[in-house]
Amino acid sequence: MNFLKHYIRLFSITIFSILFLTSCDELLEEDPQNKLKPSTVNDFNELLNKGYPNATDYLEEVPLDYYTEILADDVDLEYYNPDVLLYPIIPYSYGDTHEDASMRGGYDKAWKYFYEAVYYANVVIANVDDATGDERRKQYVKGEAMVLRAFAYFKLINLYGAPYNEATASSDPGVPLKLDPVVQAESYIRNSVQEVYDQINKDLFSGIVLMEENDQRVESKYKLRPFSAKLLASRVALYTKDYESCIDLSTEVIEAYPVLFNLSGYDFETARGWGYGGQTHYFNDDNQNVLFKFGTNEYYYYFYYPGALGLSDALINMYEPGDIRLYYFSYPNGAGRVYYKYRPFPNRTSEPIRGFRVEEALLNRAEAFAQLNQSVNAIEDLNRLRSSKFDVNYGDDPDYYKITISDFSNQDELIQIVADERRRELCLEFHRWYDLRRYGMPRIEHVHGGETFILEEGDPRYTLQIPQRELDFNQSMEKNPR
Repeated sequence: MNFLKHYIRLFSITIFSILFLTSCDELLEEDPQNKLKPSTVNDFNELLNKGYPNATDYLEEVPLDYYTEILADDVDLEYYNPDVLLYPIIPYSYGDTHEDASMRGGYDKAWKYFYEAVYYANVVIANVDDATGDERRKQYVKGEAMVLRAFAYFKLINLYGAPYNEATASSDPGVPLKLDPVVQAESYIRNSVQEVYDQINKDLFSGIVLMEENDQRVESKYKLRPFSAKLLASRVALYTKDYESCIDLSTEVIEAYPVLFNLSGYDFETARGWGYGGQTHYFNDDNQNVLFKFGTNEYYYYFYYPGALGLSDALINMYEPGDIRLYYFSYPNGAGRVYYKYRPFPNRTSEPIRGFRVEEALLNRAEAFAQLNQSVNAIEDLNRLRSSKFDVNYGDDPDYYKITISDFSNQDELIQIVADERRRELCLEFHRWYDLRRYGMPRIEHVHGGETFILEEGDPRYTLQIPQRELDFNQSMEKNPR
């Protein structure tokens, strides 16, 4: 976790590390940087804001896990030309590491940014109780910091740790847990997958309680709030196969925010003929179904420049007649169909393209219902979602878009129907790679430049390698098997 040491040394904000590494108050009083010492709840709130993985300036980027969409199976590489693009990416080759010098920033920065979020959260959790200011606000900010730490660890464990398996989670290598802001000299070692998930759940539920009991009516969608935290908790429960909890948490979100992004009023024939490409950014602040936004638009260059990435035929062919989604958020060009969920206006690469939205809560709950063989409830959730995505006036049958009992003959087929709907609705929102890990890590094949690249079923490369910079710095860090 070398970023912690380098990060603290490189920036003027080092006063925070001094606060935690020394007990010499006289030294702090004489230090001209002491004016940076956080002392009020406002100070700690601003400090926590720095932990969110978002750009702060126009055209700035915070590269996260964008490469997972190229690793997965929703992107077509046939027309992709890394020699044309300013910022080529080559993780699709499925080498021993996904890292390449051509990546945004020259290496995988997701590790850095998510551990940076952990660090800021740790500083707030450890010290905000002693700040001056309203006690309820202090406790809310502390709860928010816990949720942010849980969010960061959830991303880290699903990038660099083994997929959750209850039978092996206690021994499978996860990622290092760092729960205080003190920088230690010794090397960090990896905690187990189970230990990391236990901490994620502990932080989530403790943080949610603090936020709800001390609600500050925060409106910003760039901040984790109680119901975005519950949506995250429902995702964690789904990933760990705690289906009852997933249903309960998803239901709370759906009842509090009973709104979906509605495309049902659009005409399918017009959409298919001309398209509505990118009329509304999918994570627009005005969209009431959006609960949380983060990240930046690393994909701007990859989808809109010559030689761009396209959607895979496998994904395109999943959309049914009457389904507006494909044509609302994509348009045809030389690379097949290019997706528009990421369309910045006019070219804001700092625009967030990741987030939590209510549709995921419905899909989480539908999958949990299907896994518990509660088919009627699963179908109801699927149809509630589909009613807002299909042209309601298409065809002669007003119920043509609905899933029925006759569409499947057993539980496994229903589970697959839910997975297919999840793929259609959440495509290119950085869910697919993580879902494929949950689905048993199926075989993936990419063709590029006349060469075929294959990720075999159950391949250990479904767990990404720890970034090389971290391995070089931390000799005790266990590598993922290859």
